[in-house]
Amino acid sequence: MTRSLRNGARAGLPAVALAAALALLAGCSSSSSSSPASSAAAASTGSTGSTPAGSAIVIGVVGSFTGVASGSTADAKILTQDWVSTTNASGGINGHPVQAIYLDNLNTPSQALTNAQQLVNQDHVKAILDLSDDLESTWAKVVDAAKVPVIGQSESPNFGTDPNFYSVGTTVGPLIWGELKAASLAKVTKVGALYCAEIAACSQTVPLISTLGKPLDIALAYSAKVSSSAVSYTAQCLGAKGAGANGATVVAASNTALNVAESCATQGYKPVWVTTAGEMTTPWLQQSAVNGAIGNVQDAPWFDDSIPATKAMQAAIAKYSPSVTTSQAFGAVASIGWAAGLVFGYAAEQEHLTPSAPSTAVTTGLDTITNNTFGGFTPPLTYTAGKPAQVPCSFIAGISNGKWTEPNGLKTVCMPGL
Repeated sequence: MTRSLRNGARAGLPAVALAAALALLAGCSSSSSSSPASSAAAASTGSTGSTPAGSAIVIGVVGSFTGVASGSTADAKILTQDWVSTTNASGGINGHPVQAIYLDNLNTPSQALTNAQQLVNQDHVKAILDLSDDLESTWAKVVDAAKVPVIGQSESPNFGTDPNFYSVGTTVGPLIWGELKAASLAKVTKVGALYCAEIAACSQTVPLISTLGKPLDIALAYSAKVSSSAVSYTAQCLGAKGAGANGATVVAASNTALNVAESCATQGYKPVWVTTAGEMTTPWLQQSAVNGAIGNVQDAPWFDDSIPATKAMQAAIAKYSPSVTTSQAFGAVASIGWAAGLVFGYAAEQEHLTPSAPSTAVTTGLDTITNNTFGGFTPPLTYTAGKPAQVPCSFIAGISNGKWTEPNGLKTVCMPGL
């Protein structure tokens, strides 16, 4: 999980320190591992729907899709495949089928760079849908030079600082603010921050929580390292409990967060567990230790079916990938795959995109998007030509008695000042 704040000067964090924190925090992810997968990059194309005749509009889809580093990004890939299938079954885009080339970066910088070079120089894609964690800095220059727009959302500061990267969900800065805002809805006043021992950048979360929590009347009561390989977290749990923290967050992988919560429960410490992005996944529903957990997510919650926009995604899942709903990593990041498709499709339709059109036509279409929520599926998105786009709003999701909840419905919470 990346914890960072783009608007640090406003919150009292010096801009230089903030930039350093952003760069460091990009390495701390809820869905990545320090051990990259060892298999070769896998590419696949096409969809399972009936496709329109004619040449295809080719796009790239990148992310960590296999091995120990895949986390929830693998499910985001599945939702992107579902969007492609649904789009093609409905006549494609401007009468042309969409062909997606999926490249696995193995959570490895060199592979991520190679993938971007292939998509730009060999496959000549119109856009890249990005479902990665934090490797964008390794290949941003390739797509920027080729003027191939990147559409998605990740834990990289490229989204929000590079005008060629179009975030379809909350950018990295406002995520931590949204998490603390969610905590305030659950009456959390003191929080314990437990951060991964394996990645030094995880510790950078602590001062950010302290700074951002003050305007929300949330104090940082305790902080400590946790190791994913530890057999017990008794010391950390008792430390947070003794400090009076009625809320706790674990800056580590989803399964580590669950292990910490279970350990704390055995010590009689049962705070409100607060999360962000993709930490709450299917296994959380089965653990009583995290009952009452709450957090923020970048796009409409993956389980929502209350509006036409989310019903469309649920229908696609039911038709093309019903087993994904029981995946161990199914969670908030999955929705990003669908949202990226929605945004690309809209931009392509706006510019009447054809297979022979340049990738800059997609950029032109993207830059027409103003305060668009895509039927309520995304936070309000506004893109301005030549300017980085911040997305300050997020949705709230939680758990109650083994079921997902939406404490704020589909109303977003938005960080002030962005």
